[in-house]
Amino acid sequence: MKLLPFVLAVVLGTTAACGSGEDPPAQPATLGVAALPELDSRARTLAAADVAFDALEPDSLQQLLVESGYRTGSEREFSGKTKTFDHVVARTLVFETSDGALAYLGWLRGHGDDVLGRAVPAKITPPGDAGVAFALERCGTCKKELTTFLAGWQRGETVLTLLAAGSGASPKRFTALVREHDEAST
Repeated sequence: MKLLPFVLAVVLGTTAACGSGEDPPAQPATLGVAALPELDSRARTLAAADVAFDALEPDSLQQLLVESGYRTGSEREFSGKTKTFDHVVARTLVFETSDGALAYLGWLRGHGDDVLGRAVPAKITPPGDAGVAFALERCGTCKKELTTFLAGWQRGETVLTLLAAGSGASPKRFTALVREHDEAST
């Protein structure tokens, strides 16, 4: 008898999925493994709750994502130790409309501190429309603090973001990686 609830759940779940008539959105492309082959990487699909985890107030960001028509996202996170980058997170977030994408980008513009800690504007111009870029403000006494950059930009209904940190990170090297992420995602 214990098997019956399981079988019913499978049948009902299958019926619900088949009857919806709507396929889940395709997984958007993001920065490929070949971009930083010397670092380990992992990829994952991002639900709205995963993106909202960046915020100091995740419920507020999740509500904004829902209201903005967030559909799906993908992320590739790189980690390890190189002369340039030690940690890189590339995201591609897809919204129902370009206005929804712009709303999220507006949130990012006003909440760089949520993602980086002490964010200051960076002298980096992201590609696309309505871009924003930040750098981690150096504390001056933290010996192991890594140079860190964050950029976000819009391509229609899509927002691309890139966070990169490392002892050899520079605006020039970060901008090159931003361009590579942009090209891989369009």
